[in-house]
Amino acid sequence: DAGLLRAACDASEPNRPAGGSCYAHPSLHRLDPERVAENERRLQATLGETGGDELRLASLDLWSIPLAVFDRSWLTRLDLSRNCLVEVPAEIASLTALTALDLSRNRLKVLPQAIGALRELRELNLMTNHLRQLETSFPTAALSTLTRLRCLDVRFNQKLTNAKLADALAALVPGDCQVLCGCPQTTPEPSTGHHHAGERDATLLRSQLEPWSTPALRRRLAVDFGTETDPNISDREEVLKLLLEGYTSRGPRAIRRIRGISLPSSSEPLLSELLALLRATVFPEGEKRERQTIQAQGYIILRRPLEVCEEEDEEEEEEEPATASSQGQRQHGLRPERPRTKVQSGKRLGWKQRTDQVKFEKHARAWALAVLIMRSVDPAYAEAFDAVAMTKNFVGSAHVDTENVAPFYGLSLGDFEGGRICVESGPFEVAEVDTRYRFGKIDGRYPHWVSPYKGERYSMIYYQTSGSVEPKTTAVFDHGHSEG
Repeated sequence: DAGLLRAACDASEPNRPAGGSCYAHPSLHRLDPERVAENERRLQATLGETGGDELRLASLDLWSIPLAVFDRSWLTRLDLSRNCLVEVPAEIASLTALTALDLSRNRLKVLPQAIGALRELRELNLMTNHLRQLETSFPTAALSTLTRLRCLDVRFNQKLTNAKLADALAALVPGDCQVLCGCPQTTPEPSTGHHHAGERDATLLRSQLEPWSTPALRRRLAVDFGTETDPNISDREEVLKLLLEGYTSRGPRAIRRIRGISLPSSSEPLLSELLALLRATVFPEGEKRERQTIQAQGYIILRRPLEVCEEEDEEEEEEEPATASSQGQRQHGLRPERPRTKVQSGKRLGWKQRTDQVKFEKHARAWALAVLIMRSVDPAYAEAFDAVAMTKNFVGSAHVDTENVAPFYGLSLGDFEGGRICVESGPFEVAEVDTRYRFGKIDGRYPHWVSPYKGERYSMIYYQTSGSVEPKTTAVFDHGHSEG
């Protein structure tokens, strides 16, 4: 039963607090209960099967690998992609028959030495993880024992993108092993499987559906098209195929066009200054560009600066005196309660904090202008958002913002035509929001992308990743600005 399943998951991660599960990681608290329940049912059904030399545990939001997996020493193929795995336990060494191991799209920072026990391994997919330097993330001695390895994929790990690394990895594996490294910009055929947002043509329906999880796609197929599928028989590719066939029979999705929220005339000088700043900004290119999985000529994330506080001797911190204005805003839900990141005075910052601080100081005026412009439309959100993405010529890239806890605001500037923010507002409708010198309010937890455009397009995306989660209600907020 589900209790036994949770116990198996707990056993696979002995350092996790008692009572946890494969879904107990703090970063997963935002998942819909229905989604977690369905994933647990799928996991239980899959692990309940006997025999078979392949095991698919993809897209289940798993934080850890259940011990039951390692009892199947006969497995030749194991797919653990599209989960939230933070480590691979030493028990992986028991799967000595594996020829293909897919660990792509997880949160792995290091591979265990035990990987060297998989002497039959021919394919190892580590694409899109958090792997860093060769010395700290890879067990070099263990890799050299994988004499049958023919493909090692480490693309889209932000710290593993240079040619020297590819050469170093190639020196550890057999000479005929293909090492895939870096962040290729080629556009594959739309029917070849899962791809990053930046690799997909956002004008294609398939690309617009890809950001959804497999359980969500399966639900849509059943609820909106009346076709039930067995997770043990029909995989993600089959579900997508059936969905596309259903949409083809039904006809194209409706388009709802929305004009964004207009800005007061007092914001015009601020917008002009902001556009000049964006045009003058030197955006990092190539492997140094942030968010490699989307298409853009430039992408810079600015995070709200740290609050410096003195070290407290008391167990409880003294609260900031509340003004009548702030109390009223909180009572009406206009200022979400959320923890600000604080750092004690004199305390040494971590590497990431120092990097964010330096970047913020470099672009402090752009941040200040962004705040002033937001205050003219939504003063409460001007205090609530904790990050801004500054982009240059963002293209397509259908995706969902899994880390967001609330809707975002988007503003675009420049001399261009088209370039609306599109969001799936329903199974049979797409909303296109005009954000040129206007604000669009969109829930990025639904698939969204940018429509084709001509010209020079810059954007400022305000979003929030900390604090209480705002329930999803609608994909787009039109504020009465729907067109025709």
